[in-house]
Amino acid sequence: MNGFACVACAQVDFPRRLLCPSCGCDEFIEVEACKGRVEDVTALHHRAGKAGEDIAYIATVLTQAGPRVIARLERLLAPGTVVSLRVESDGAIVGSSD
Repeated sequence: MNGFACVACAQVDFPRRLLCPSCGCDEFIEVEACKGRVEDVTALHHRAGKAGEDIAYIATVLTQAGPRVIARLERLLAPGTVVSLRVESDGAIVGSSD
């Protein structure tokens, strides 16, 4: 997973923006954002179209590059846990503990 750093002011965002929200520049470079720290976790007990399935966990993750992302966790993890992040083929971000 990658974040996008503005070449003018170095602000890192995810997903990629058309213009930097800080300075308005339109040039970015990709920066690695494949690790992060869990900040908060939510358990989803009832999911539309998924009757009878297990509980799903989603988390706010602060990436090492700076931006926060919402990721699906493979299992319940405590806040503060370091996770590896990947983007699935459907675009979902998934976090797993090392």
